[in-house]
Amino acid sequence: MNENVSKSNRHFSSKIRSDPMSATSAMTTMTHTMTRAISSERARRRSRAMTTNARRMIIRPDALSSSEEIASRGLTLDAFDAKDVERALGELRARDAEDGNALVDAPDWLVTWFLRDRKLEVDKAREKTVKYLEWRARDGFDDLSTVDVDEEAATGKAVLLSERDACGRSVVYVTLTKHEVETRDLSRTCRLCVRLVDEALERSRAEGEGAVETLMCVFDLRGFTMKNADIDFVKFFIKCIFDYFPKRVSQVLIVDAPWVFKPVWAVIKPLMGKYASLVRQVKVSEAKEYFVEGSKVFE
Repeated sequence: MNENVSKSNRHFSSKIRSDPMSATSAMTTMTHTMTRAISSERARRRSRAMTTNARRMIIRPDALSSSEEIASRGLTLDAFDAKDVERALGELRARDAEDGNALVDAPDWLVTWFLRDRKLEVDKAREKTVKYLEWRARDGFDDLSTVDVDEEAATGKAVLLSERDACGRSVVYVTLTKHEVETRDLSRTCRLCVRLVDEALERSRAEGEGAVETLMCVFDLRGFTMKNADIDFVKFFIKCIFDYFPKRVSQVLIVDAPWVFKPVWAVIKPLMGKYASLVRQVKVSEAKEYFVEGSKVFE
């Protein structure tokens, strides 16, 4: 912009020297030039601001340069030195033996996850692991198998995709139009939810070291109406993934939410607290960017 203004000033001075009567005309020309330059600069600034805001609103894996950066964009566990984790696990097992062996049957991978979630604080990790096991036993989630959820799974309302997202995460895909509050059995829906998370975690463990430990949930709201709005299940889902599966679900996509979803989100968002930032409301075209090119997920 400064270069354009300088050229206009030189032109204006030249015009006055050669023809003083043209000063008014030259001034008008210079003013128009400056106005265009200022408008152009403002437009560029608005464009940059809009681009920056868009990037803040939508997390796009293809714009990330490393798996560490990808993980940082979603909810994930802190990394710890393997020796520190092993030491903390030994301390927790010893503490548990002194206090009644509540975790004697809990596998190391489970206890280790809660240790990492609690930043290797042994007492807090033991407490959370005990609460997790008590919850599963109390609410009927112990030893869930596919047979236990076959009837609910047959509705097609929620599935674990065979395809991963672009970050390598397992994906639980929920089609809201197949879930109606008036006809659903809440307990069956909750069991299906837990079973799908279990399956995703089993898949990661089977792949061994280096496998992506977290998953993403996609809620497809195409065709959504208020009869699909299930606040009771949402409450269960929030408590489930944040209290009992901490940092397992690293990101949630809400795809093509219609305007009728706005009041529903106004109720849900406060329930999620700080974790509401993990939710991204996107169009189908934007959701596709979370998957590898050529993915058929949204077709």
